[in-house]
Amino acid sequence: MTWTGPGFVDHHTHFLRVAAGELGPCDVADPEAVHRYHHRMVDRWSTPMDDDDRRPRPDHQDFPAVLERALLDAAGLGLVEITEAGMFDWAYFDALQVARDRAEKLPCRVRVLVASGLAERDPRRMVRTGDTWVDVIGVKFYADGWLGPRTCAVTEPFLDRRDPTGGGDTGVLFLDADTLARRADPFAEKGLTIATHAIGDRAIDQVLTAYEKIYGADCAEAAPRIEHAQLLSPSIIQRMAALGVVACIQPSFGYSDRDTARVALEDRRLEYAYRWDLLLDAGVPVITGSDYPIEVLSPLVGLQRLMTVEPQLDLDTSLRLLTDASAGTVELNDDPHNVERDELPELTVIETRPAS
Repeated sequence: MTWTGPGFVDHHTHFLRVAAGELGPCDVADPEAVHRYHHRMVDRWSTPMDDDDRRPRPDHQDFPAVLERALLDAAGLGLVEITEAGMFDWAYFDALQVARDRAEKLPCRVRVLVASGLAERDPRRMVRTGDTWVDVIGVKFYADGWLGPRTCAVTEPFLDRRDPTGGGDTGVLFLDADTLARRADPFAEKGLTIATHAIGDRAIDQVLTAYEKIYGADCAEAAPRIEHAQLLSPSIIQRMAALGVVACIQPSFGYSDRDTARVALEDRRLEYAYRWDLLLDAGVPVITGSDYPIEVLSPLVGLQRLMTVEPQLDLDTSLRLLTDASAGTVELNDDPHNVERDELPELTVIETRPAS
């Protein structure tokens, strides 16, 4: 007996970059390499979303076909829509439009958050197309680093990076509230979504203050996003709920980061780390993304992680976070309600039907 339900949507992935074979700025599996890269960026008064000098233009004989084949693979996983979280070259968008014109549709719908540096260099292209299949939805900014290399911006020093005086390493803050507000405001005025990478509590606070400056009482209507929102606190959760800021979380991060989080954070801070349940309980709008290739692209793996890693959400809540009926439907070989949690990634995708 097959099961048909809302299609899976990945709101935060670097899928197009991987499909094109574009290399990142450093080895993301090496925390020391990431640490050096993040500090190099902040020393240059730059951010990872403004760093374009090491990204060669994609060079393929038929680039549209390359991206279309990759999107077919994504559809095979049950994805009806992906969002590229930081596009550095308009060649990607142009190739997607060519592929879409050739076939009148794509295997999977694509939404694009343009990297802040590219958006500022070519603001005239920063407009919505209104195309169901490929559209620019906004701009991605980058406020801090990551937990693993200890570069996310935190209010108190990392537990394993403290010095005898009580001070220590509090990570990297690429953008403070004033700078982010100044840079993001022109795009917000155009009605584009502002999405900002912020993992540490210090960075999240700065981003929320920036959003208050930009939107004021209209913040909830604009629905700006915080990407990751991992190291939370009661006050942060309350502010996000009051403002109506969207949290784009990654279901696998609570699993992948569990060991480094225990080393970096004391118990009272761990209590509010990766607490998707507290965000939901407070009324914060929550969406999900894989952050592929940092984590696997399969939404069925994400489904399992939401249900088996603390805080262990129930199946219906997890499906709601991972899917969007307005973007399409997916047919599976069995009803997820009939499958053991550990066996969810073994479900087979029969057909993916993006909405046109």
